[in-house]
Amino acid sequence: MHFLLKKAIKEKFGGVNELQMKAFEEVSSGKSVLIVAPTGSGKTEAALLPVFNAILEDGLKPISALYIAPLKALNRDLLDRLLWWGEKLNLNVEVRHGDTSAYRKAQQVKKPPHVLIITPETLGIILTMKSLRKAISNVKFVVVDEIVELVDNKRGAQLSLALERLAEIAEFQRVGLSATVGNEEEIKTWLKVDVVVRPPIEKGYKVNVLFPQPDERDIELSRKLSVPLDVATRLRVLWEIIEKYERALVFTNTRQFAEILAHRFKAWGKPVEVHHGSLSKEARVQAEKALKEGSIKALVCTSSMELGIDIGDVDVVIQYMSPRQVNRLIQRIGRSKHRVGEVSEGYIITTNVEDYLESLIIAKRALEGKLEAVKPYKNALDVLGHFIVGLLMEHRRLPKEVPFEIAKRAYPYRDLTWEDYGTVLHMLSDANLIGYDEDSGLLYLRRGAYQYYYENLSTIPDEISYRVFDVKSGRIVGRLDESFVMDLEDGMEFIMHGRSWILLGVDEESRLLKVRESKSLQSAVPSWEGEMIPVPFEVALEVGKLKRELLFDFNSAKRSISLVDFREEDLKLIKNILEKQKPLGTDRDIGLESVPKALIIHADFGNQANEAIGRFLMAFLAAKYGKVFVMKAQAHAIVIRTPFQVNPKEVKEYLLQDHRVLEFVISRGLRGSSPYRWRMLNVAKRMGALRREAKIRKVERLFEGTVIEKETLNELFHDKIDVERAEEVLRLLKEGRVRIKAVLRKEPSPLAVINLNIGGEFLVGGELEKDEILMLFKERLLNTEVALICTNCGWKSTTRVSRLKNRLEHLQCPKCSSLMVTVAHPIDAELFVSALKKLNRKEGLEKEEESAYRRLIKASDLLKVYGFDAVLALASYGVGPDTAARILSQYKGEALLVALLEAERRYIRTRKFWKE
Repeated sequence: MHFLLKKAIKEKFGGVNELQMKAFEEVSSGKSVLIVAPTGSGKTEAALLPVFNAILEDGLKPISALYIAPLKALNRDLLDRLLWWGEKLNLNVEVRHGDTSAYRKAQQVKKPPHVLIITPETLGIILTMKSLRKAISNVKFVVVDEIVELVDNKRGAQLSLALERLAEIAEFQRVGLSATVGNEEEIKTWLKVDVVVRPPIEKGYKVNVLFPQPDERDIELSRKLSVPLDVATRLRVLWEIIEKYERALVFTNTRQFAEILAHRFKAWGKPVEVHHGSLSKEARVQAEKALKEGSIKALVCTSSMELGIDIGDVDVVIQYMSPRQVNRLIQRIGRSKHRVGEVSEGYIITTNVEDYLESLIIAKRALEGKLEAVKPYKNALDVLGHFIVGLLMEHRRLPKEVPFEIAKRAYPYRDLTWEDYGTVLHMLSDANLIGYDEDSGLLYLRRGAYQYYYENLSTIPDEISYRVFDVKSGRIVGRLDESFVMDLEDGMEFIMHGRSWILLGVDEESRLLKVRESKSLQSAVPSWEGEMIPVPFEVALEVGKLKRELLFDFNSAKRSISLVDFREEDLKLIKNILEKQKPLGTDRDIGLESVPKALIIHADFGNQANEAIGRFLMAFLAAKYGKVFVMKAQAHAIVIRTPFQVNPKEVKEYLLQDHRVLEFVISRGLRGSSPYRWRMLNVAKRMGALRREAKIRKVERLFEGTVIEKETLNELFHDKIDVERAEEVLRLLKEGRVRIKAVLRKEPSPLAVINLNIGGEFLVGGELEKDEILMLFKERLLNTEVALICTNCGWKSTTRVSRLKNRLEHLQCPKCSSLMVTVAHPIDAELFVSALKKLNRKEGLEKEEESAYRRLIKASDLLKVYGFDAVLALASYGVGPDTAARILSQYKGEALLVALLEAERRYIRTRKFWKE
């Protein structure tokens, strides 16, 4: 080892650990190496120490090494550490990415660094630069950080091809860095390395899964924070855990969730800060510093804190709600006591039956070492097109078979067929990007190639925002990112800025979402759900098995999760709930539950298999009844909103179809959907068939039957829809190895309620969270603006509902002193005034005017009889005087709010069948 490196190691660490020593030996012997280790194992230095040593010992020419990191891994601590080593070893370490100044880039060309830190996209640029070609031909090492972040997506496919391009001009060793993963042998093959290096001691974990139940202590906190009792309970239990330790990280699954949880703690006066990727760099640094210095007890964070950011020693990690994947839990809990040999300690606080069971299974699988496999992206044909153009930019002319042969060397393209390669060449030729000389057998570049190549360096679509247009008010009410919009379809509801909207249509050309306020927070999809990690098939299936075992052999179920810390009374409580559940989904049962406005399919097969089954069913239902259904696939259920009560026996027939037709049926059903159009648009741009700024209304018609359609389906089936697992489920159904239990009900079962309400309340829980939904609903009603109108003289004014609470007894018209004053919708008020004027002139009324006149006379009577309750009813969305009269005659107090909320929801579900 070089004396400068020995001196720097002594100053930094005192010595190297066993992982670093082992990696040093393997890399120094000339092998390509994959280093697999949890957070805090020192794997960055394990990769770089032998690289630095080789540069020093052998006097390697710059650029000696490339350090490739996905942007999210390129955090300040990593950069500071690499620059520190460079300074101590007299080596030049530089960074080059999108934010690097033109001056620094020019300096890197004049005086190339020994180590250049880049992103996968930057590699695509420097490979085409004549000015850097000599320097990159010197590369002897390529280090790929956070490789698991790349393998399962198109960035990874692009990187694998770029490394093969680099291998054409340089001989180098590959060094990969990975968190622990379920298919490390496949990752090893993907990166083309010789050996895997792991820490000598297995990391120890201790996981405690809690299902907090309310007690008297929580009543006061519930009132103080204006949250339901069980939300208060979870906050109390969470804080009790934090209090036992010096420094804690509290992980949530989404940024919005982190904000809300931190806000609730701050309202309680607790010293916490929030940390996630959407915050400014300054805010994140301040939060990290506050935790490190001890001025706060906890950081509420998202995956932004999974990486090794230096925040000092964390004693405990608490996960709020199921982490949804084993890899995610290991990565997060590994942040506590993360030095080698220490046991990382973590808690999961759960909110409902399925959340609890899922968390138990994820914790169990984590402790058994059953991590998820990362599924490599295969044969991305749009990325292949970009690669072919890039190769031609480097070499100008190439024999037709050369790009094919080079691509086949990359793991994601090992099964690439000559036929698919030919269709990509044909598409590039049609787009005027490349040409083919029949006589010489050579491919060559055309004029548009350069612009196309640089515009499409990133496989991540440009994040375009859509304006959200309220058709009722005629106003733009906000913007949504394209990545969220792509999962929305007509008729779906979503939450934005704390209000709920129903999607009426998407205008792709104008990037406009046409919406109407639905007022139903309960059934809407929150805008953060796009961030949610899918629950894998294996995890969901094991949850189903645990449900079955709990009912038939409680002690056996208890033994199966004995590695996890849990309270037996929590497990017994869950067992009692499951005993009342009819029908129950398990690993061997699918439960079909039909209620008046929904079909709930209890199916423990994970998000992506359920997405496939749901879309399969939707295709049959839509073929028979038209597109009047909306489907939402969850980890343990598929929810289909219906305008009428569906016969579950009919759905059972669809599920018993031959599994071999599933992919064809789903593919047909996807065409024309928003996710399909959005992805096709991006694939077409990445293949050069459309310019970046193109806006095409019927893009699916333009590329039907082409390689673009093929790649669009490939993308959807890889990212969202697990056809393979869904086919397996249908096959087991057909063979009778999975049973179907179907019931018709008037009211949804306990587990149906949970699945129907997912996405309604921000700290999602079971039925008790209805209190908070009702509170939000009442607040909204009180803030609703209504028209006051005198049915005697036509005087009108506007006011908020809350201002009328103590004024009703003394309410009279300021113009004619009549007591015949009522509340109305502004449009009804206008029509009433028009009708009144016509009646005074003894003229006939139009149909709309007559209806409005009758409605307001009736509303005036309701106010006299029911007082302020009538104001609340008439302020509800879609509730006219007739419906209000029926509800007011039956309900009071909280029951009235429940009935009004239900009436709103019923109106929203059925209004598309009404003639407006």
